Amino acid sequence: MKNETGYFEGRELKKLFYQYWLPDSEDIKAYIIAIHGWGTHSDRLKILAEYFTDKGYAIYAFDLRGHWRNAGDNPGDMDSMDHIQKDTLLFMDMIGEISTDKKIFLMGHSFGGLVSLIFAINHPALAGVLISSPLLGMFLKLSMGKKVIKSLSKTLVKLAPNKILDNIIDQNQLTSDLKILRQHIADKHKIEVITAKSAIEIDKSSKWAMDNASNLLCPVLIMQAGEDKIIDKQKTKEYFVQVRSKDKTYREYDGFLHELWNEKGRAQVYQDMFVWLEKHL
Repeated sequence: MKNETGYFEGRELKKLFYQYWLPDSEDIKAYIIAIHGWGTHSDRLKILAEYFTDKGYAIYAFDLRGHWRNAGDNPGDMDSMDHIQKDTLLFMDMIGEISTDKKIFLMGHSFGGLVSLIFAINHPALAGVLISSPLLGMFLKLSMGKKVIKSLSKTLVKLAPNKILDNIIDQNQLTSDLKILRQHIADKHKIEVITAKSAIEIDKSSKWAMDNASNLLCPVLIMQAGEDKIIDKQKTKEYFVQVRSKDKTYREYDGFLHELWNEKGRAQVYQDMFVWLEKHL
């Protein structure tokens, strides 16, 4: 596997860090854009990349705005969902210039799953989207929580949009793989804050995605952790029922914690993703 890094131009000419992993073989089956979850960064996609590059896929990812190398002076501030959507489109356009006739798939985990679903709704010609434990219901076990979201009045957001809120995720609720868990806990680049503006934006975007589920028409694989303590898995089920795509698949993994791609039993998750991708090439 080859790993390279670079920068691309996002919305409003913002310079954004990205990286990609390529198979050792020059024969690439397809390209995958992977979107990480809130508070993390693209490095946490390395294990997923190792699996799929071995299968002949190229994996591309960038740190979202407000996260690690693309946080700038505003960690925990994503600007807006529109900015992230435009960043994703520009990133996809860049990859499209090198992918020739190969398909480009989109996959996202948690908040990245929400980003991916909104993108897919707005781009029905997308080859396919793979979603892991999407953030469709506001955080359940985070210090920010539903009560804080409800207390954030429009007046507060207008007067202090960059007000910093604690958003400390219990790493023990992410994965039961102890080796990965230790790495998560030791990760000095995870973000444990969120701006008031971003918190409201996530809540608003989650509701928009739910309201527009019937407009998701491209091929979709939705995967949900059975023992998810971070997001509301019932929302994922409700969402899937409303999706009108003629090519939709739902998988729930009993006993799995939130991060399906980093869980102990991830081999089964990866296998399901691989089989789905192979059918859609």
